[in-house]
Amino acid sequence: MLPIKSLTRHAALAAVLAAAAVPAHAQNQPWVQLETTSVSVGIGGQGGQGLLHLPNLGTNCAYPFSVRGFGAGIHVGISKIAASGVVNNMTRISDLSGDYSATQGEATVLVGGGMMSMKNRRNNVALDLKSETQGIGLGFGGQGMAIQVSEPPVNAPKAYIVEFGFNKTWVSKESRVALDNLVKAWKCRYANIWMFGHADSVGKEDANLQLAEQRAAAVRDYLAGAGVAPSRLMLQVKGEATQRVPTTDNVRLRTNRAVIVVVQE
Repeated sequence: MLPIKSLTRHAALAAVLAAAAVPAHAQNQPWVQLETTSVSVGIGGQGGQGLLHLPNLGTNCAYPFSVRGFGAGIHVGISKIAASGVVNNMTRISDLSGDYSATQGEATVLVGGGMMSMKNRRNNVALDLKSETQGIGLGFGGQGMAIQVSEPPVNAPKAYIVEFGFNKTWVSKESRVALDNLVKAWKCRYANIWMFGHADSVGKEDANLQLAEQRAAAVRDYLAGAGVAPSRLMLQVKGEATQRVPTTDNVRLRTNRAVIVVVQE
């Protein structure tokens, strides 16, 4: 997820691209969405900007990118075009960057109806774009189309600890702060999030398994409510079997009443 400063800087770009329609079949599938606009269409080198949307990762996940060569072949007099489409075979943000060529036809294309399929020359990422500028076909020059997306580095931990009160299963105010930090760092990244539920040794083993499961579920539900895609949230119940600090039976220890949250890239 982009920091607040970056989101502010790209607010104008988001407004420009908002008019581009989201592909209908992408709305209900775990595929990324792509919207682009060209700001200098004409002969001799075109450039523009776009937003890469990642609804399969979570809500409001978008990364800006730059594009060169998009719109080549469009006749003089058209100052701007827009397109949208799905991105296939992406496993990380940086996979989008690269030089693209048409999957069919010649390198220089102007496809009737504004439809174009392209493939990244350095990996298996493929784009299926549809023009959102009425009456305009898509095209790019003999050198193809180049996309560069910036993926800021993550300087955040990959493990978080959420502790619980005795016999309690709700996420405390203090723990919500830690989970909010996790969301800021990892919601819009290609990574799964595991929740390991633990309990102390007080009470029966089956009851502690239930407590551990309810605690892990509470953390999962909080992260999903914060916008993380539920498909990325994995739960595993440990109970009192594998305590963080081994104790004998019937020992109250808050350290053992916890959910360990692990980010797996």
